Amino acid sequence: MPMPVDRYRHFYGRRDPLADEVARGIARGKWGWPEVERALADVPDAKLPTPLIALADALSTEPLWLDPARLDLGSRAIGRLGVLGSVVLAVYSLPLGYLSAAAVKPIARTGRLVERAPRRLAETNRFLVEVTRPGGLAVGADGWRMCGRVRIVHALVRQRFDVDDSWDTDAWGQPINQAHMAGTNLLFSLQFIEGMRRLGARLSASEVDAILHLWRWVGQLLGIEDEVLVGSEQDGWRLWALIREAEPGPDADSWMLTKALIEQAVPTVLGHLFPRSPKPETLAPLLFRLSASLIGRDTAEALHYPAMRGPLVGAPLLRTLVGTLETVRGNSPRTHALLEGIGGRLTSALADRALRPGGPVRFDDVA
Repeated sequence: MPMPVDRYRHFYGRRDPLADEVARGIARGKWGWPEVERALADVPDAKLPTPLIALADALSTEPLWLDPARLDLGSRAIGRLGVLGSVVLAVYSLPLGYLSAAAVKPIARTGRLVERAPRRLAETNRFLVEVTRPGGLAVGADGWRMCGRVRIVHALVRQRFDVDDSWDTDAWGQPINQAHMAGTNLLFSLQFIEGMRRLGARLSASEVDAILHLWRWVGQLLGIEDEVLVGSEQDGWRLWALIREAEPGPDADSWMLTKALIEQAVPTVLGHLFPRSPKPETLAPLLFRLSASLIGRDTAEALHYPAMRGPLVGAPLLRTLVGTLETVRGNSPRTHALLEGIGGRLTSALADRALRPGGPVRFDDVA
């Protein structure tokens, strides 16, 4: 039986108790990131405080449904899509997430919205590289550890807004609540798949299943409750329909985030692909058109995209190129294997270059 809207809204008030307890200890000076890293080691330190051990145990407990073979297929499917997958996430998936005024509030209210947009996107890209790398989600692997760190960062952000009298719980729910974490998980799984299809990628039924399986495991590692994690594409679209029915529309924060993303963040990060990085103002109009052609004019207008005249040709042109490459790949196992290898390496290299100006991802700064 499908989940009713009222049941979905129930998750606005649900947080992540295990991670919240760890964050409280950090806030009170009982322990810090060195202790967190010991908890996320291959063999956690048994002498650590109970909240850290409890979180480590939860992260290390693999559910009965977890299938390593499907995780591997999901990683390889995402890897072969390479940098194009990163583009789809940036100009298709993330703008869809900005359609909810409530969901964007934690990002919008942490300050330095525009200035930090390129850095935030670069860090997100590094996270995606690690969790989608083959073997990256095995207990103790780098992607698994990164999920644990991000989970605690989310809890620290909630701590920050717990003492902020301006946070409107009635309107926005708890900060980084279960409903909004589940919606974000769909952006990186279901909507990633849909965006790639719109660009002409041909994902087999087993690849689609594997990508969703991978993100279900990522979701559990990030503390999302199983009731709002999906196991199939059909369940994903049902949950997405609930989200669109229940969530408020975009507001000024949504528009500002979108503007910062496409005018600053995406051009800055993608600029690292070129020997001489084009200026953001050169790439931004092209990215707006590509994004609008993927999300549709109505959604683009709701997010206050600049006015665009004439046909939105970005996606159709790319679709032709991608479709041609997919035909070649489908007829050549060697090309398929080559794309899996090259795609993953290019995406990882882009993540490294984009982070280089500010150093590696840090988890002790939640601003």
